[in-house]
Amino acid sequence: MATQRFRYSAGIIKNGIPIIIAGLVLAFLATAFVVLNLPNPSELDLTQLYLDAEGEVDIEVQLFGLVLGVVCIAMLANRRVRLILNNESLAIHIPKLTGLGFMGLTTGTHRIPLGAIESVELTPVTGIRNIGQAIQQSRLSIVTREKTYCLQPYNFLIEGGPDHRMGFGSVFGKSRTKVEALLIEAPLVQALSLATKGVSFTSTPAESTGPLAGHFNLMQHKGMVIQMALLAGLGAYALVDYLMLTNYLVVGDMPIWPFVAGGLLAGALGIRLGKGAPRAEHLGLAILLGLITAAAIYPGLQRYTLIASQAPVEITYQMTESGYFEHASFPDIDQRKSGIFEYWASLPLGENYRFSLYEPVAGFVMVDMAPVYAKSRAFYEASGQ
Repeated sequence: MATQRFRYSAGIIKNGIPIIIAGLVLAFLATAFVVLNLPNPSELDLTQLYLDAEGEVDIEVQLFGLVLGVVCIAMLANRRVRLILNNESLAIHIPKLTGLGFMGLTTGTHRIPLGAIESVELTPVTGIRNIGQAIQQSRLSIVTREKTYCLQPYNFLIEGGPDHRMGFGSVFGKSRTKVEALLIEAPLVQALSLATKGVSFTSTPAESTGPLAGHFNLMQHKGMVIQMALLAGLGAYALVDYLMLTNYLVVGDMPIWPFVAGGLLAGALGIRLGKGAPRAEHLGLAILLGLITAAAIYPGLQRYTLIASQAPVEITYQMTESGYFEHASFPDIDQRKSGIFEYWASLPLGENYRFSLYEPVAGFVMVDMAPVYAKSRAFYEASGQ
């Protein structure tokens, strides 16, 4: 038997699908810049996305960087996973940094002589309606006298061979293919079956008893798919536009009714779209859609103010307390609890200061704080804080 080499894939779908999803996200971001009249990317001060008013990196950015670092380490470790099968042995090299050990799977470097293998046991998971989740939880056990090695049967691709992983329709559509049939046809399972002739090779389905047992497959319900698409779009918009609006301060009372009305309408739409789904998923997703819609309304109202309002006007405020500014015709600007209080404390009381304001369109005023933040960063840099 010729030597066969296998590499590992954390996902069970073909590579083209994540590329398509990434393309859709990039297309959404590009559309946001055009439709929402966002500033030209070349004119953006990107430091404002990760530096606070004191010129220090936000704690959220630090945490995100830590998580991203851990994910990158795991991804690099996954690329080093190798299985080598020949007519004498099966060599396993799975770095511990992949994190697969937390799932009860074998990690480390091992060499298993084929003659030492007593049995090979395939355990397809049943009781989970989502075929992708069922495949990920299924196991391939290689039993020897000394030890049992546990692998994911579907996640190993043979080098130089075709990509056997599932397409978009198979994962999210109404595929009737049984999990056991897919696993038996997987390259690693087929290769081990041929290499260990005479050894007991069994396939015993196991009923899942975990939290996903009997879980309803949302991707097989059109209304649920539409809701998840809306959730993804609204969530992405809220995040992107929120980051783009960090330099604007809302002063005055923001109306409550758009949040309530938007959340209720979205929730009602979710209930309508989810008809036929189990009660928990039906109501749960509808409530989540209402909440995400309400959250997206916040940057939406700000963006509407910037678009509908005329050019900002310069308004002179008087600082009556450190970080507190008053004007007879406009809402007070309260910066007493801001992260740049030392900067405000350095300014003389009773003096007049000019702010760029977008006049009320939706009942509140927006202050362009970019010039203020630029001055505060210069202050902290000069003072060495």
